[in-house]
Amino acid sequence: MKMTADDFWEIGASGKICGRDFVIENLLERYKTPEPDDWSCTDFSTRQLAENLYQLNYVLKQPDRRTRRTTLWRKTDGAWQIVFHQGAIIT
Repeated sequence: MKMTADDFWEIGASGKICGRDFVIENLLERYKTPEPDDWSCTDFSTRQLAENLYQLNYVLKQPDRRTRRTTLWRKTDGAWQIVFHQGAIIT
């Protein structure tokens, strides 16, 4: 949870906007029953947006869909934190 900034939010592949607490609770619940090994990530790229702010992009491949993901990472007090995440279904 230290990796997630207090002001974190995300836009899911469904278009739903979620805050930090909801996302963390959802992930903790998911970790109780791990996903099968048939999920994979490809097409990684990064770019610097500002000092101590980077954008990570990748494609998540799941059995029933592919989504393009982007995550913003900010370095504060020597530690990296996620500040924003978005997923979009690839059609």
